[in-house]
Amino acid sequence: MATTTLISLFAALVTIALVGAWVGGYLDRYQKIAQDHALDAMGENRASYGLKSALKGQQLSDDKDLSSLQNDTADTVGGLVGKGGVGEGVGSVLSEGL
Repeated sequence: MATTTLISLFAALVTIALVGAWVGGYLDRYQKIAQDHALDAMGENRASYGLKSALKGQQLSDDKDLSSLQNDTADTVGGLVGKGGVGEGVGSVLSEGL
C-alpha cells in the first residue's frame, strides 16, 4: 500500500515537472528535434508538410472530384519541395527557417 502511494506520488511529481518545463519553453529545442525526426521518417520536411497542410486545410467544395483535385494538388506541390523532390534544396532552406 505504501509502495503504491510512493510510486503514484513520484509519477505525479515527474508529470508536474515535465508540464512546467514544457509550459516554460525549456523543451522547445527537443520538441523541434523530435518533430524533425518524425517528418524525416515520413519523407517530409517542414516546408513540404506546411504546404500540404495549408493547401488541404480548408476544402473549397463539397464536390468529391474537386476535393480530390485539391488534395492531389497539395500532395504534388508539397512533394516538389519534399525529400526527393525537384525543389528539395529550396525546401531544406525554407525548413531551417521554420
